[in-house]
Amino acid sequence: MEELKRMHYEAVKSYVSETMHAKKRKGFYYKVIELAGFEAYERDYDEEGDTYDWLKHFLLADCETLVSWVEYHADKLKFDYMKRLYLNRFSKSPVDYVDKEATYNAYTLFKKMNIRVCPYCEHEFLDVVSVNHGMQTKRTVEFDHFYPKGDEDYPGLAMCFYNLIPSCKPCNQLKMTNPVAANPYNPDIENLTNLCPDIPVGINIDDLSEADCKIKINPIGSMIVNESTLALEQRYDSQTSVAYQLLKCKQDFDDDKLLELERLGIGTVSELKREIFGKPRDEARGFELHTKMKYDLIGY
Repeated sequence: MEELKRMHYEAVKSYVSETMHAKKRKGFYYKVIELAGFEAYERDYDEEGDTYDWLKHFLLADCETLVSWVEYHADKLKFDYMKRLYLNRFSKSPVDYVDKEATYNAYTLFKKMNIRVCPYCEHEFLDVVSVNHGMQTKRTVEFDHFYPKGDEDYPGLAMCFYNLIPSCKPCNQLKMTNPVAANPYNPDIENLTNLCPDIPVGINIDDLSEADCKIKINPIGSMIVNESTLALEQRYDSQTSVAYQLLKCKQDFDDDKLLELERLGIGTVSELKREIFGKPRDEARGFELHTKMKYDLIGY
């Protein structure tokens, strides 16, 4: 994460310091230092002595800071310097770049993130693919703005790192300018849902049908808004049979059964789990679909 943030800042800094017109750069500085957290910065812009620490502070503001700015300083986020950069360079095409060295754009950031699954839903894959016999590069990944970049919303945050969420097209289209409240970058987000069917504890899975294993998202706190906006529970209807099979396997191969198989020399418990249930979540997360659902269902 630290390397991603460094790369993002350095690329935008390259644009601001070397490409942005001096008058606009000065105007950008004055807009930024109106926000909370910039009280110590000089009120007069020193172009020759600019270290761009203000830019780093702004671009890499954490989730809590973004929440505070949106809640208390929304009127100060109407400037469009970064929205133009997002539209004209960062997200325009595979061959348009933010920095003068032509190394950084949305495609670069996604590749460096090294994930293949949408963090909003974990229900869709994200890809950058070559089409037309390798003549074109296209992506199924969008960079959603957690806080919308519309002129009447928060255009000033268009290039803030924690406001750029890699997203599948279905999530991005469902969200648009509709609200979400739980940011995937928030380290506590995993604790805000429990993806399990509404079935009695300890019931014999053989007494159930697949239809009984419809996944419930069970959101709490800020995830209630995300679930409603992104229709997560409805989209997980397709996973009913998968949930049933996972619960059936967990019942048929509980810990005692796995230990028995290990004693018989068939394999170690960890080897047997991998063969029966696939990769554990710490390996599969970000690369396989529905790993949280699997973990919530069977603890693996």
